[in-house]
Amino acid sequence: MKSAVDIEWAFRRFSAHGKSLPETILATLTECHNEHADGQALVRSRHKRSYGQVSYTVQERLEEALTGLEGVEFKRPGRGKPKVLVVNGTALLTWRYSRLATAGLKQQKYGTSDARVGNFSMPVGPSQGMLDLGDGVRASLTPEETDFVDALRELDDSESLKHHRVVVVAYASNHNALHNAIWADAQLDEDGTLILQNAQVLFDADSADAAAMAELKGFDSQPRRALNLMPKEASGS
Repeated sequence: MKSAVDIEWAFRRFSAHGKSLPETILATLTECHNEHADGQALVRSRHKRSYGQVSYTVQERLEEALTGLEGVEFKRPGRGKPKVLVVNGTALLTWRYSRLATAGLKQQKYGTSDARVGNFSMPVGPSQGMLDLGDGVRASLTPEETDFVDALRELDDSESLKHHRVVVVAYASNHNALHNAIWADAQLDEDGTLILQNAQVLFDADSADAAAMAELKGFDSQPRRALNLMPKEASGS
């Protein structure tokens, strides 16, 4: 896995939000972990069930942080199914895949319910609740990044996707520690596990700089590779 967030990849999935999302996600995970860990410490019981609700809090806080922003909406994969956060046409799923740092992510089953399976086949339809906030998050972008995002937006407008692409934020934690977190393009395999591509580390407690948030690979801080803006690649397919 990569040791830093690929900002170009993030722009392709989340448009202008791609630059700020890693920080928002990591801040949400850290805040929710600390709150639930503190709550667990107050429970005088041999059972450690209090912390187990952390995944619901993570989802709620992330929704609160992004609700109302341009290009952010909520969709349901089916009647009665939990709503899914969609940013720039990309479904953003959070998943606490294990309580153990040593658990193999690729061996864990995500598709354990109809609702979860449905997250990977949400049809693209009319967008609702999307607000035009002017500059918004674009104000934090460099001129080069703004040009890149605008070029991608023109391609997105010309594309016709049947289903929303999916990015999963997978993390392992328990009441003692937040172990790690990654995000990646995701597809659901037949056995319920996830096929992950372009996986990038958002947090790793074992790394030397565990206390620091993931470094963003800026456009100006590294040699630029040629930007292939063909629609197929921009769609994440």
